[in-house]
Amino acid sequence: MEISESTKVVFYVSRIFGLAPYVVKRTPIGQIVDYKRSVFLIVYSVGLVFCLAGLTYKGIFFDVTSKKPIRMKTATSKVVTILDVSVVVSACICGTLSGIGGLHFVRELNRRLTEADEILSLYVKESTRSRRQRRKGILMLGLVCFIITGALSLDIWVWYRIADKIKKENSNSSANVLGYFPFYCLYYILMMFHVLFAQAALGIGNRFRHLNVALYEMFPEFGRTPRIEISSINLDSDKNDPIDVDLRKCVANVAHGFDRKRTLSSRKIIEDLAVIHASLSYCIVTFGIALLAVLGSCLLHLVATSYFLMVELVGDKDAVFAWIQALWLFIHIFRFLLTIEPCHITNVESNRTITIINSLRRTCKDVEVIESINMFWQQLIASNFSFTACGLCTIDRRIITSYCGAIATYLVILIQFKEADDNSGKTPH
Repeated sequence: MEISESTKVVFYVSRIFGLAPYVVKRTPIGQIVDYKRSVFLIVYSVGLVFCLAGLTYKGIFFDVTSKKPIRMKTATSKVVTILDVSVVVSACICGTLSGIGGLHFVRELNRRLTEADEILSLYVKESTRSRRQRRKGILMLGLVCFIITGALSLDIWVWYRIADKIKKENSNSSANVLGYFPFYCLYYILMMFHVLFAQAALGIGNRFRHLNVALYEMFPEFGRTPRIEISSINLDSDKNDPIDVDLRKCVANVAHGFDRKRTLSSRKIIEDLAVIHASLSYCIVTFGIALLAVLGSCLLHLVATSYFLMVELVGDKDAVFAWIQALWLFIHIFRFLLTIEPCHITNVESNRTITIINSLRRTCKDVEVIESINMFWQQLIASNFSFTACGLCTIDRRIITSYCGAIATYLVILIQFKEADDNSGKTPH
C-alpha cells in the first residue's frame, strides 16, 4: 500500500478495517520518514477479522441445522453458499495477514515512490499531482462505501422478507438472517482491500504517465514548433490583425501542465527517468499475492452469484430476489473491474515508454544522449512491466475473456449438479 500525504485518508480508513496496522513516524515539519507496526493495531486487526470469521461460520452452521434453512435448501446450494462465504473470509484474512507481514514491502514500495516523486518534481508540479491523487482516492472510497452499503441494506431486507414467508414452518427464521450479519461486515474489509490496491496501482500508473510526458518533452519537434499566425475577423474593415500564438507554449502549459527546466542536460534527464522506471517496475511485482487473492474471490463470487440468479429465474421466480442477485452480480463485476482497470492503465503507461524511447532513438542526433537512450532501451526490453498474479497470468483487459469462459464452464457444471439434486428428490424411495 502507498502511504503518503495524498493517500492518508484511505490509509487511516483502512486501519479501521484492520488492513494497515502501522503507525507513521514524522519529522517535526510533518514529513513522513518511516512506518512501524503497532502491537495494539495488530491485535485489533487479528481479533477483528477472526472474530467476524468465527461468527460467520457460526451463523452458517445455525442456518444449516435449522428446521427450514433460509439459504441452503439443496446440497448444491449448500456447497455454493459455503464456498461463497469461505472466499470472502479467506480474502479478508489474506488482506489482514498481508498488512501484518508486509512491512518490509510497504517500506520498500514507499521508498521507491518517494524517490520517483522527488525526481518527477523537477518536471511536474507536485501540488497539482498530490491534489488530484487525493481527490481520486476520496472519490473512489466514497463510491465503494455507497455501493456496498446500499447493496447490503437491500440484501438484508430481501432475506428478512423471505424469512417472514416461512415463519409458520420456522418460527426462528429471523435469527437465521441475523446470523449472517458478521458476513456482511466482512464485505467492508474485502472492499477496502480492493480500494487499497486500486489506489496504489493508480498511483504507480500516474507516475508512469508523468514519466512519459517528461520523455515526450525530449523530442526535438517540441523545441521547433513554429509560430502560427491567426487572423482575427473584423466586420468593419477589410484589414486583418495577425495574432501570434506560440503553439509549443500552449502544449506545455495547457496540455501537460509542465514547468520545464533547462538547467538539466538531456543525458541526465534520460538517466534519471530510467532509474524511476526501474523503481516503479519493482513496485508492480510486490502485489502478486494480493492480486491472486482478489482475482480468485472475484471469479468464485461471479460463478456463485450467476448460479443463484439463474436458479431464481427458472425456479421460484421471485422478482425482488432476482433483482437483488442481479445487483450483487453487478457489484462483483464492479469489484473485478476495480482490480483490472488500474492494472491495465498502469501496464499501458509503462509499455508506452518503449514506444517513446524507440522514437527518441530514431530522432535524437546527440551522440552522448543516444548512448543513454540505448541503455534505457536495453533496460526496457530485458524487463517485464506488467501486473501479474504471482506470475500465473498477466492482469489486463484480456483476462476478461478468460473469466467469461471460466464462469460459463462452472455454471454448466453447477446446473448439472442441481438437476441431479432435483431428480433425486423426485425419485420415490
